[in-house]
Amino acid sequence: MKKTACHVVFLALALSVGYVFAGDADTPPLLLAPTRIPKCIRAHVCHNLPYGGRQVGNAAAHADVAQTYDLYLPGNIGEIEMAAPFYLFVHGGSWKRGSKSGHARLFAEMAEQGFVVASMNYALCNAKLGGAHTFAEMLADIDAMVSHIPYLARAMGISIPRIALGGGSAGGHLSLLYAYDGANPSVLGLGLKHRVPIACVFSDCGPSDIASPEFMVTVLDKKMQNRTFFECYRWLCGLAGGPYGLEDPRVTAERLAKHSPITLVNGKCPPTICLYGMSGNVKTTGTFKRAKDGQEEPYTAIWKLVGSKETPPESVGTDGIVTTQNYVTLTNGLTAAGVPFAARLEPYPHCQILSRKPETRTWLYENLRKYLKGNGAK
Repeated sequence: MKKTACHVVFLALALSVGYVFAGDADTPPLLLAPTRIPKCIRAHVCHNLPYGGRQVGNAAAHADVAQTYDLYLPGNIGEIEMAAPFYLFVHGGSWKRGSKSGHARLFAEMAEQGFVVASMNYALCNAKLGGAHTFAEMLADIDAMVSHIPYLARAMGISIPRIALGGGSAGGHLSLLYAYDGANPSVLGLGLKHRVPIACVFSDCGPSDIASPEFMVTVLDKKMQNRTFFECYRWLCGLAGGPYGLEDPRVTAERLAKHSPITLVNGKCPPTICLYGMSGNVKTTGTFKRAKDGQEEPYTAIWKLVGSKETPPESVGTDGIVTTQNYVTLTNGLTAAGVPFAARLEPYPHCQILSRKPETRTWLYENLRKYLKGNGAK
């Protein structure tokens, strides 16, 4: 509908004071009052914007699990190109910690490069922060943020027909899972709305197969030292929506396979950008305890415990947390399904590649723009 002179005057007044109200009668107004990021030429930021009703004091026990996001802009309101590429980021932290503010310097750089970036908080599996939230609840938060994007676009005065979605570590896993659910929703059966199409998805060291024995070896060796196999499995099973007390590894492996992005890969999945590290290995002659007061067993026993018919390797390649095999599993699966992808394996620790090797940031930005070109992004 063509804007009337009254509409134009109202918009000009709103832009002159640095904010825009958007939404309908049932939605509270969204206030955008960007401030310039220090040492940046044009990048601006808005902190702690709400995308849902779970705020501190209203069902959120801690700010890190509130439905909020930070918005990084390539200019003030009224200065952003209509077709600016939009990137939604999901932070990492083993699904139980982390914050939307963890990569502020990267997002400021992206804004300087012309991107609009939203970095979101979501429900975490941490009783101290508000509860033992599951993958399903985390994905529901991503879905709520995606549903919020058209509303945000109106507030910014730009068009966002498609988005790039990405994350690091646990956030990479969730980003892949959400993006692939849009192409194969029957596997998870969560009824996610997917109101804005995903042009591409980026995983920075996110596990693609959390049911694999290799992943469990790395979790036990690097992330949950002094924990038994069953303690780790109870925790992972809880994330996958099962009871914490479940001690049947094969049942848990089935639940985890269902929540592994590789299980959802098919030819309809969006183009995928993946960046993984390779900084060491864990020998499978290392040992673990199946349960408290139990005898130590070699990591090779895990293959049998979870029902794998594969011969255990002598070692598991790792970036310190996520197994290199998760990179191989994902790229092989995408190749078999005919899904376009760009992938790099670099000799750096977990989620440190973008910061330690600047050319990987250029590579990322180029690929995001390529897959977002349907938005008119330059």
